[in-house]
Amino acid sequence: MQPKQPSSFKHKILSSNWLNFERNEVFLLISFFFMGAAFANYEPYAPFWLQELFSIDSYFITGLVVVIPSIAVAVGTAFWGHFADKYGIKRFVMLGLGSYFILFLSLIFTTNATYFLVAVLVGTIFGAAQSSNFYALGAKIINKPRTVVFAKMIATISLSWVILSPFVGWIGDSYEDTPLVAMKIQLILAVVLCTISIIFALFIKEKKPVMSEPVVSEPVPSIVKERKPLTFLPVLFGILMVVVFTWQITGGFWAYTSIYFLSILKIKKSYYALYLILKTALAVPLSILLGRVKKHSTNILIMVIFAIWSAVMYFFMMMFPLNWLMFLLIYSIPMYPVYSVTFQTIISNYTPPERRATAFGVMNAIGTSGYVGGILVLGIIADNFTEGIFAMLIASFIFTLVALSVIIVFYIYNRLRKDKLESAKVL
Repeated sequence: MQPKQPSSFKHKILSSNWLNFERNEVFLLISFFFMGAAFANYEPYAPFWLQELFSIDSYFITGLVVVIPSIAVAVGTAFWGHFADKYGIKRFVMLGLGSYFILFLSLIFTTNATYFLVAVLVGTIFGAAQSSNFYALGAKIINKPRTVVFAKMIATISLSWVILSPFVGWIGDSYEDTPLVAMKIQLILAVVLCTISIIFALFIKEKKPVMSEPVVSEPVPSIVKERKPLTFLPVLFGILMVVVFTWQITGGFWAYTSIYFLSILKIKKSYYALYLILKTALAVPLSILLGRVKKHSTNILIMVIFAIWSAVMYFFMMMFPLNWLMFLLIYSIPMYPVYSVTFQTIISNYTPPERRATAFGVMNAIGTSGYVGGILVLGIIADNFTEGIFAMLIASFIFTLVALSVIIVFYIYNRLRKDKLESAKVL
């Protein structure tokens, strides 16, 4: 027997009004914005710092500055997601934000590559507590469809990079003769912005909305609390994890873009900032469009389309490696909104709400493992081939063909099992 709904149910069930902001939504998005702004000062430039300022001449070792936090996130998201489901999501988001605050603060005072990498390892192990849990918290406390929540979050963090990237590029060009000073200024900004993010996160109230999903897709509460499975479609979920892994491998080259632009092609940092602005600015409307997609089959088709574009993109980059303007334009089409909005929406369709934070953690763990694998393989290739970083483009093109093949298999299998998915969603 269905529980009786409150009289105001029709006004509170999954409002998809994009211009309507709930109290929790406002504080969460502002906190997310400043967290993204903090990372805009650090993440794109960390490989460049390691190579240029700390005199590291190996692509493999330089890639570790991205690999180490990625491994920490891969392990940490599943671990922290599990405990977030048990003990409350917000406290782990706060733990992650606080850990990144300490990390950025500590890096201000070092010029030692070993300390830099160790600090990144420790900081991101605990910082991973906020990675997937930020999205899980948004899905839990905001009374809107998950696609809308995820899309708003991606649009918000993209805007933060759009706004900060020109300023960061100006800092780099202004202190071109003293890059160490520029690094310290960027890290100080990251500390300040991370602090603001923590302050706004404190005002988020972790409470369950009146009704966060349609009644037909939620199990009726029973007297005896049962342990929910991670997924009710294990075969489809398993194949999707393979898709996630191969998709993320193709993103490995992103870790070396600052070296490609700033060290190899010797362009101004303001031009590199322009690339970051384009990539993140385009992510805003793309996130909004992806957030409006309702049909499960359409989301999967979107994966196929973007996988095809990824193959085309790396093909042109492989053929014209010195054309930095072409690189800037075609590589500025962002893929991460598809991963963060579309992939998480698809996974949520295979997962009961009680295990969603864990499922997102598993997805991030597997996806990050693929990303790490891509970075390491590309670094080894660049170190062992005379073409150096340009050899990475050939390998990246091969990666995209493999990912596209796996995604097509998933698309076909999902079509064949469509009836089973529909029946599982109403159980």
